[in-house]
Amino acid sequence: MNILIVDDEPLARKRVRRLLADHPDAAVVAECNSGRSALDAVATHKVDLILLDVQMAGLDGFEVVRGLDANEPPIVVFVTAHDAHALRAFEVAAVDYVMKPVRKERLAAALDRARALLASRASAAVGERLQRMLAELGAESRRPVQRSGAERIEVQDGERLLYVPTSSADWFEADGPLVRVHAGRNVYQVRGTLAHIEESLDPARFVRVHRSYLVNIERVRELQPWFGGDAILVLQDGHRLKVSRTYRAQLRERLNAV
Repeated sequence: MNILIVDDEPLARKRVRRLLADHPDAAVVAECNSGRSALDAVATHKVDLILLDVQMAGLDGFEVVRGLDANEPPIVVFVTAHDAHALRAFEVAAVDYVMKPVRKERLAAALDRARALLASRASAAVGERLQRMLAELGAESRRPVQRSGAERIEVQDGERLLYVPTSSADWFEADGPLVRVHAGRNVYQVRGTLAHIEESLDPARFVRVHRSYLVNIERVRELQPWFGGDAILVLQDGHRLKVSRTYRAQLRERLNAV
């Protein structure tokens, strides 16, 4: 696990490096004292994980995250003396938020989260390569999977009623007395409960990930660990949904089955 330490305080960088010495798989490839030099280091080195301070002169930690390659960004763990930025850290998909002074046990937990996410990404990459191989070998000849459940769902579009194929739905979102149907760039409304919608859909295709979210499993791109046993689900179109720990094991089982 190649690690980049970014902090404008030399003593803080020294402390983190010393704590990392207890982890044989943690290789510090560079240290930076500014956001600009951090982006230069990422461009120069193969970086798996950035231990990143928030408040720095010039580019702050969040500006560094915005400057990373969106396709294959390193994992980010914020290391800061300020607790006011935790929500923003979630929004930019940081895998953890560690408060200073950094404790040995807390850093170890953050590294475990990073290892789990790296393993998940590696597994996803293997799956993508396998799919390409199957396509090249004529995977289209495989017998199609038999599905059950409604093929269309009645939705409201202004005063009109539309009948949208359920296969085009990416995810469903509970919103009070309504359910929002997200299908590509379109968002429709259905009056009713998420539980009622779930009962009508193909259980092999749609899975509950949160009390408010129901997801088309074929749209799932990535599952990232998060705080307290929860997780973040990334869809093919980049949407990010929270997965509560109640549903996380079920979701992983379904993804492995697929």
